[in-house]
Amino acid sequence: MKIAFQNENVTLWHGDCREGMAAMPAESVDLLWTDPPYGHGNHSNDWNARLNDFRGLEQQPIANDGADEMRAVLDAMLTEAARVLKRDCCCCCCCCGGGGPRPTFAWVAQRMDSCGLTFFHSVIWDKVNPGLGWRFRRQHEMVMVAHREGGKLRWADDKKAVPNIWRGSKPRDCEHPNEKPLAMVQHFVGLQSLPGDVVLDPFCGSGTTLIAALETGRKAIGIEIDERWVEVARRRLERWHAQGRLDFGAANTIKTPGRASAAGVLF
Repeated sequence: MKIAFQNENVTLWHGDCREGMAAMPAESVDLLWTDPPYGHGNHSNDWNARLNDFRGLEQQPIANDGADEMRAVLDAMLTEAARVLKRDCCCCCCCCGGGGPRPTFAWVAQRMDSCGLTFFHSVIWDKVNPGLGWRFRRQHEMVMVAHREGGKLRWADDKKAVPNIWRGSKPRDCEHPNEKPLAMVQHFVGLQSLPGDVVLDPFCGSGTTLIAALETGRKAIGIEIDERWVEVARRRLERWHAQGRLDFGAANTIKTPGRASAAGVLF
């Protein structure tokens, strides 16, 4: 594990989340929000790869994206999540919304219940435009929401309830092929954590979760195994701290509070 970026509000680690989370203190995290590998076989020849080729994005393998690799690393992450999360705090895990005999979202819900978490609900990300595909073209992904076993779902927003569908387009000018909208991540961060809380993303990719945490006054810890995306995340964090915020385009527009000022970062 190697620190790629750190200040009083955020720490970005380059390394394997299994090693990084194992070294974290128990009950030290207020929210885990992450977008892990989907098990698509490293995007070698799937519809997503062809779409990214069409967009002009460089198509390279995603680490641990083989089906067996994905299940092994995700199983370990969920087990550690149950240990590092504080009581009643949430684990939000993105999943592919496709079907097949072993859909990932169903497997994730089952593993959450087997790893010391309690699956609570799924939230649909409606991506507005359908992707490429055959017969049923995918227009959504899923966010599986769980809390620690024996606790209850933490809810930090003033609203008693919100719809379980979040609608918004995929970012246009993104550097990571699977980057999520900043506004969507901020939506979950605002619902399930408080200013000053610690948000962890063990598959942080290009750093969107870290930026979302900072924009909403939280502290953040990110872990990424691929050096390419660590470098992208590091640059984004440096730009955010230099400029105060980043312009992510219309798909990511959201009203945000001022810069975070909480001191101290775990880990």
